[in-house]
Amino acid sequence: MPTIITDEAGSRKRLEQLARAAGAEVIQPDRLLHGRVRDMLATTSLFVAGELATLLGLEAFFDRETSELSSGEQQLVSLGYTLSGLPEKIFLAEPFLFLDQVRKTRLMLLFEEIEHRFSCQITYSVIQQQPLEKLEGIEPGKGKVIDEIWRIRHRYPLQEKYALSVERMSFHLGERVALIGANGSGKSTLLRLLLGVERPLYGKVKRTGEKCYVPAHPALAPVLDEPIATFSEQKQQLMERLSWKEVACYFDEPTAGLTNRQRSAFIQNMLDHPDQLIVFATHDPDLIFYATRVVYLVQGEIAFDGPTSTFIEQSRLYEWN
Repeated sequence: MPTIITDEAGSRKRLEQLARAAGAEVIQPDRLLHGRVRDMLATTSLFVAGELATLLGLEAFFDRETSELSSGEQQLVSLGYTLSGLPEKIFLAEPFLFLDQVRKTRLMLLFEEIEHRFSCQITYSVIQQQPLEKLEGIEPGKGKVIDEIWRIRHRYPLQEKYALSVERMSFHLGERVALIGANGSGKSTLLRLLLGVERPLYGKVKRTGEKCYVPAHPALAPVLDEPIATFSEQKQQLMERLSWKEVACYFDEPTAGLTNRQRSAFIQNMLDHPDQLIVFATHDPDLIFYATRVVYLVQGEIAFDGPTSTFIEQSRLYEWN
């Protein structure tokens, strides 16, 4: 059975002590790998790589570059890369951090099977995120258009399928927009196009006003005060630096790795700025609850775009108290 270390005081230190005693490293959730997925999994042999791809559900992007994958997909590849060395013990910090609800549940159940099939012992730490008490905020009004996209078709090099295919979308001042969907559905791609980090293969993006952006991986953000801090500490540093003065704020998994108190603080900050455009990609049901609009992506296409209240009524996957 996997050993689970929850977020009681000293959990990070305990995980590091166990890893050090075993002569192993703690695998961080934001570890960035470079190269093709098949090469990451084939450190021992292609035979092992093939079985890992099947076990972890990585066959669909076996020949893709890791840089083209979502944060959740990269996290699964990182686990596969570690398993490819056939270690006796594995120590994981926040292994479900970027995974969608379904993949998170599957991986939790899969850990015991991985231990059995790969003859290894898994120890991991998690920050327990509980449902939050509902907060009060001013209901924002819908203002002028800040960002708009037309006939977007975007795919990554050597890929036949579009990572994103959207006919038209507008984002207004006063909106809190939750971008949701399974890992690899196109949420981060949409954010990067809106921010101008990437240019679409086809189509047009119109942007106005100053913007702030917090990526899912702190390693992709400006230099932090404590580069050796944990993922959660780095993420909190980024949140504390926000001025909330820009016209629009964009976030990729803003509450991933945060404590319940820190999640509540972030939500309160959103509610305290009802006149801004706030767009966030997330798997956090509590965060979705405070959106005024939900955009649900499925394989790069818009499956739902409407009021959060309507989405909550219709969703069978997410649950709210």
